[in-house]
Amino acid sequence: MRDFDLLQPQHLSDALDALAQNDSAIRPLAGGTDMLVDIRAQRAKPDVLVSLQNISELRGITRENGTLKIGAATTIAEFLKHPELTKHDALRYAAYVFANPMIRNSATIGGNIGSASPAGDMLPPLLALDAHIELVSKNEARVMPLSDFFLGPRKTAKRANELITSIQLPVISYQSPVSSLQSPVSSAFYKLGLRQADAISLISVAVWIQRDGEKIRDVRIALGAVAPRPMRAIRAEEILRGEIFNEMNLKESARIASEECSPIDDLRASANYRRRMIAVYVRRMLEQAWSKTQ
Repeated sequence: MRDFDLLQPQHLSDALDALAQNDSAIRPLAGGTDMLVDIRAQRAKPDVLVSLQNISELRGITRENGTLKIGAATTIAEFLKHPELTKHDALRYAAYVFANPMIRNSATIGGNIGSASPAGDMLPPLLALDAHIELVSKNEARVMPLSDFFLGPRKTAKRANELITSIQLPVISYQSPVSSLQSPVSSAFYKLGLRQADAISLISVAVWIQRDGEKIRDVRIALGAVAPRPMRAIRAEEILRGEIFNEMNLKESARIASEECSPIDDLRASANYRRRMIAVYVRRMLEQAWSKTQ
């Protein structure tokens, strides 16, 4: 591994001061489960790493002004144990199947987002729940939809002098059915891999659905590992929004989702197989989420 300097600031302002040089050779370090692997493989060549582990301002989960706010340095293990997560079926299951217990104790939700892997486990459920991301530099803060943050494989809208400080979910995305009797909502997630643990996704599917009687009031469908970046299946959503929840509409939406994605052939699966599995699991996850709204 190449040599680098390690800074360990205690406060967010100190970390932002270090990044204010706007130098790509200065990189933030969260859990290190991706960054250190990239350094060993020479995909990343930082001269300075700014550790975020001691910055309490970046950890924790709170409800503020109708929003669930998740600190970017919150580990997947901490996230999985938090009582708020019991309301999020998609997020809870994504965290549960994330790597293994050792990795979950170190990996952070902000790090998983910042790595911008098309197969990142937490990304489809966050997209399905309409997450927004907060980016902060020394001089400004900005919030954007998570769907606008990903630009391509490991490419994001984050500037070199910025940190991901939090992820924000609107209240309606994570209300449980019993707390929203007029328009109950639910979500579901599935990751298809070659083994039960420590597997990179062949595909992943997350859905969020809001019910209005026998109609679908609103729906979001997010896909992972089948495009250059985690994506929303917008056309597949439009097929369902405002329509009766029935077999014909589900089948058509699943078909459209499989056409919207652009998977590749690799050693783990063919593009054709991935498309077929997207159609299968989009339908299954919609059925699963719908059943929980009754």
